[in-house]
Amino acid sequence: MSNKPYSAYSVEELALDDLFVRWVQFPDDDEVEAYWQNWLNQNPDCAETAETARRLIDEGGQSILPALSIEEVSSLWGRIRGSLQTLEDLRPLQADVRAVIGWWYFIRTVAALLGVLLLVGWALWMQYGPDQNVWTISTPANQTKEIRLPDNSYMTLHPNSTVRYARRWADETPRAVWLNGEADFSIAHRNDTSSSRLFRVHLPDFTIEAVGTAFRVRQNPTGTCVALASGQVNVLLKKQQSIQLKPGDSIEIASDLTKSLP
Repeated sequence: MSNKPYSAYSVEELALDDLFVRWVQFPDDDEVEAYWQNWLNQNPDCAETAETARRLIDEGGQSILPALSIEEVSSLWGRIRGSLQTLEDLRPLQADVRAVIGWWYFIRTVAALLGVLLLVGWALWMQYGPDQNVWTISTPANQTKEIRLPDNSYMTLHPNSTVRYARRWADETPRAVWLNGEADFSIAHRNDTSSSRLFRVHLPDFTIEAVGTAFRVRQNPTGTCVALASGQVNVLLKKQQSIQLKPGDSIEIASDLTKSLP
C-alpha cells in the first residue's frame, strides 16, 4: 500500500485510484462523498486535478457503439476506401498509384481505430476486470467464511450473507463495510484521532460505528440485532440520536423502532 498522499497524485494516478473511482461512479455513497469533499476543502489547489480525473473516468466509462454486422463492416470499409482514393492530393496520380496510396491510408485508419478500441478496452478492464476496486463476498446456506479486512480487522461472514468493501484502505481513508445478513466483527484499533480510526458497518436502515471492538450483527425478517461483546459501538439511526452500547448490551432495530433485548 502506497503512503503517497492524494495531494501529490497526478491526474492519471487519481483516475486509477480505487476510492476516487468509487466516488465518481457512486456519488450517493455518503461515506466516500464526505471523505472526498473534506479532502477538497483541505486541498483546494487540487480541485482542477480532481475535476480532470473525474472527466477522464466519465469518458472512459462511456459505452462503445453497438457492433456492426459483417455486411455493414464490408460496406463501411468500401466507402472509406472509395473516399480515400478521391482525396485532393491523390487525384493527379495514376489510378494504380492512387490505389496503393489509398490502401496505405486505409490501413493507417484501421490501425488508428484499433488503437482507440484497445485504449478504451484497457481502461474498462482496469475498472471492471479481475482487479476491481470493490470486493463483494457472499456465503451460501451451508458455509461460514473468515475474512481478513484491509486494516487487519477480522470478520466471520455467516451463511446466506453478503459483504462488500473497498479493496484498498489507506491510513487516511474511512474504514467501512456494507453488510446484508449476519457477521461477527473483531476490529483492529487505530491510535490516531482522525475519523479514520472509526470502523463503520453500513446496513439498510442504520450504521454501526466502532473502535477496537468485538460485536455481532444479525439481520432477520423481523429486524436487525446488534450484540456487543467488548469495546464500544454507537448505533447511528437515520432520524434519531445515536445509541451507545456497552459490553454485554444488545439491541434490535425493526421498522425504525429500537427496543432493548434481555
